[in-house]
Amino acid sequence: LSAAGDYRVAVGNESCVLHISERPYRDIATASLRLFYLIRSGVPIEQGGAYNRPLGHPDTKVLVHNSAASPLRPAGTVISSPLGWYDAGDYNKYVVNSAFSIGLMFAAYELLPEYFAQLKTNIPESGNATPDLLDEMMFNLRWFLTMQDPYDGGVYHKLTTPNFEGFILPTACQQQRYVVMKTVTATLDFAAVMADAARLYEPYQTDYPGFTA
Repeated sequence: LSAAGDYRVAVGNESCVLHISERPYRDIATASLRLFYLIRSGVPIEQGGAYNRPLGHPDTKVLVHNSAASPLRPAGTVISSPLGWYDAGDYNKYVVNSAFSIGLMFAAYELLPEYFAQLKTNIPESGNATPDLLDEMMFNLRWFLTMQDPYDGGVYHKLTTPNFEGFILPTACQQQRYVVMKTVTATLDFAAVMADAARLYEPYQTDYPGFTA
């Protein structure tokens, strides 16, 4: 097939449409990356069309749970841990889960840097000098930095409520939020993601000065 267009392929009683174009997966790539913008925590979503919503979960007054206490941060200590992405089906924020996502996104970026350099997804940072993929990951990486206990370097596994919220908007959530249990998995994931980030964000000091340090 040498001409762009939609072609119907049929085998017996089964058929499907085959779309031929210069960039057949562009819409899927754009929508997949925009999903992460739509699940941002701690900011209003103002470029989401039908999914716009006010700020939910500022997370500027999060408590250290008993399971996460350390000498310089005993249980009940109030910390600020804003930004980051909500998880797949709840309003909690997980280091391990999102580190896995970021690892895949970093790998994709390194395979196709030229592609991602021109992929614009209509997020607030789209006008800067950094590819949108790296901009979106930075929103979660800035939250990562708040999840490390400065006393011992360990990383909290997640920021969570005691119970999952109902099927309600973030602005309707009223439960206290906690950082819980530092784990080896979260700490190693944090270290690996930050090592990648220190390398990949080096060319983008204009937008993110000092981050790689």
